[in-house]
Amino acid sequence: MIAFNASDFSKPYATSRLNALPKICFTEIDQAFFIWGVITLVIFSLAQFSTISWIVQAIFDAALTGVGIATTSGLTWAIAGIAKLRWVVVLWAGLMSGGTVATAYGIFYGSALILPNLCLLWLTLCAAGYGAMAVGMRSRCFTAVCLVHLAALALSLCNSIACIGYTSGWQFFSSGLVMASSLFFFSFVPWDMHTPDCK
Repeated sequence: MIAFNASDFSKPYATSRLNALPKICFTEIDQAFFIWGVITLVIFSLAQFSTISWIVQAIFDAALTGVGIATTSGLTWAIAGIAKLRWVVVLWAGLMSGGTVATAYGIFYGSALILPNLCLLWLTLCAAGYGAMAVGMRSRCFTAVCLVHLAALALSLCNSIACIGYTSGWQFFSSGLVMASSLFFFSFVPWDMHTPDCK
């Protein structure tokens, strides 16, 4: 997030003009959002543009997701404990693990139910995660992002049953862009929350 030092404004302009520039300060939570944004963008860009086989992608995606879960859980576990929000870390680890298992199953076993609906699956998981955070943390930002994911889900669902004429060829990239943009937003912009211990 961008922060200013209050002390910079009490100094003469000539000596403090460089210090008064905004500083980029990433907390552990900001870093976790950013890492997941990069992972999401990589996975869905590969699905959209790469000629690598689905099986190889499934293995790579599972490994990358595992690294993401371990890294971001480690980054956020202590601060989540202080705010009594470790359930959020566990929730997202569970959602990402479940989604990865379902995706791998769909690809390795050629599931006619899962394969055509991978974007629907991941948008649903993200909407559920943000929705749970919105309720549990009483956050308007997470409510808004949950609604954005639900809108993308509805658009993707409409496309899959051919009720609108939007090009399905970009489904992976557009879904990944929605998810990654939300994560990058949270990594750079302050967001609201309210818990019993965080007023």
